[in-house]
Amino acid sequence: MSLSHLTDSEIALRLAGAIRAWRVSPEGAGMTQTALAEKSGVGTTSLKRFEKTGAITLRNLIAILRALGLVDRLEDLVPQPDSPGPLAMLQAERARQQRQRAPRRPAGGAKRTDVAGHG
Repeated sequence: MSLSHLTDSEIALRLAGAIRAWRVSPEGAGMTQTALAEKSGVGTTSLKRFEKTGAITLRNLIAILRALGLVDRLEDLVPQPDSPGPLAMLQAERARQQRQRAPRRPAGGAKRTDVAGHG
């Protein structure tokens, strides 16, 4: 699902809704707001505000995810780079651009001719 067409606030609301759904679901955490606030150390008021508006500090979000057993999923948030970084790419380009030496001519400086004697 692409989120690029959404505003930052809309994305925050979607995230808050998904976390709330996980919190209340019996297949998820099955917790009340009060239980999650106690387990995470995040105030009930902050938790309610997050679920309603999507507004939260990063540290509080991490605490909530930890309390819900979801903190390990943060590893997947930003993928590891598969390609070399900009400096490595620049170094590789410079190495390709180094002048190549022309092949040496045969001894005596004469032009090389093919087997038929054309040259």
